[in-house]
Amino acid sequence: MANTDDKVYAAVEGALKKNPSASVDELFDMAKGVSTAVGKLTKRQFHARYPLQVKRRMSPKKPRRKTRAKAASRGGRHAHSSNGSVRESVRATFMRFASDLAAAEARKDVVKVVAGVDRYVDEVLKATSAA
Repeated sequence: MANTDDKVYAAVEGALKKNPSASVDELFDMAKGVSTAVGKLTKRQFHARYPLQVKRRMSPKKPRRKTRAKAASRGGRHAHSSNGSVRESVRATFMRFASDLAAAEARKDVVKVVAGVDRYVDEVLKATSAA
């Protein structure tokens, strides 16, 4: 944390431990008594430097979510369904469409990919009719 006063931080931390629902106004007034430099900050700056950081540190750690890459490598949520191969075919078609669209550099290339959308639709229909 840049530009923070350890005494103010400790005072804000102590105040929040005593009263977790203390308002920014109350904390700001209390902190001005600890250090006059705090009075130069706006309430928004004060909140960002002190109460917000104290609350983040005091909050319990949350479990991290899986990244999309890990979920995709496992085939997504529906990988174990009976029509998994159909799903994978449709997914592959959509991914190819997205890839072709992302690779289009000029506007005319984008138009060409979108104009050829029927080819992708036909592939999806073919895959789903086999199910």
